[in-house]
Amino acid sequence: TPIVIGLACAWRLAGDGHAVTLFDGAREAREASWAAAGMLAPHHEATADDAVWRLGTASLARWPAFAAALGAELDVSFSGGLLPLITAADQQVIDAKQRFLTAHGLSATWLDRHELSQREPALHAAGALLVPGGRVDPRRLTQALRHACAARHVDLRYGEAVSAILEGGLVVEDSSSPEKNSGTEHRCDLTVLANGAWTPALAQLAGIALEGEPVKGQLLRFGVADGVLRHFIHCHHAYLVPRAGAGVVVGSTMVWSGFDKTPDDDAIAELAAQARRLLPTLRDAPISETWTGLRPRLRTGMPVLQRVRDDLIIATGHFRNGILLTPITADAIAELAGGASCGVDVSEYHL
Repeated sequence: TPIVIGLACAWRLAGDGHAVTLFDGAREAREASWAAAGMLAPHHEATADDAVWRLGTASLARWPAFAAALGAELDVSFSGGLLPLITAADQQVIDAKQRFLTAHGLSATWLDRHELSQREPALHAAGALLVPGGRVDPRRLTQALRHACAARHVDLRYGEAVSAILEGGLVVEDSSSPEKNSGTEHRCDLTVLANGAWTPALAQLAGIALEGEPVKGQLLRFGVADGVLRHFIHCHHAYLVPRAGAGVVVGSTMVWSGFDKTPDDDAIAELAAQARRLLPTLRDAPISETWTGLRPRLRTGMPVLQRVRDDLIIATGHFRNGILLTPITADAIAELAGGASCGVDVSEYHL
């Protein structure tokens, strides 16, 4: 699959000397990775020192080196994100967040109205908590990983869907072929399933049960000049993420509707209204794009990073944190494939 998790794993494994072929039934990468807002924000929603937060924290620490290794123009920033104070309920969330982060040795800086106006003059809020984090343009990241994979001689096979998983191999179908059951067997020593929301169906081909379902997210993009927003904004009302040369992205809804990606105009209108309350300068800005994506969520809410048999590894269930968790996932899968330790206890992320 050409989502960033799969591409990053392929790139990392190729860097360790493996001969890697990547298969995807789609013609291009336009699912959750391409559709994501691109926040690198493990701390903004975390309320406890749990396995998901620890993995996200470890991955955020790897992001600068990961971005540098790709050697591409990613539109990446590590200037942090803001939790704005809009309502009285927000104050309780902010206070709890500040206590949690400082207790774990992380900076969480309160900005009063004046300080906030110096940093984000367009933001309408009584103050905000500045929390460590970053952001990246997932579309640029996807392209950068494709080029990086090609540079390491990864064989990228688009339009070729896996129809069977064998011991020591796969059966692959040309998705454009009108003929059914005309697959070609591809022998390999190790298979990595990293197909986002479609991974449970692939795992089933190997007799492995993954309980999960896709969660639809809808986003929109305002066409505004660079500089309107400097940090990403994260709150329960909406989140707003600036993109160099591409305005401000706003998200996101969570809808359990299977693989249905039908747009919801009312949901988009509500996202736009919330964004304009937070950033009044958007009131006259055009909406230049809307889209949907399907996030891969497993029943436990946890990602799975596991070698489930000698010739099969699963990397899925990243839910809302796929972009954030890309570097640590690539390192974890490299370890599971026989490489160096990734520095985290991968056994926490088993079925």
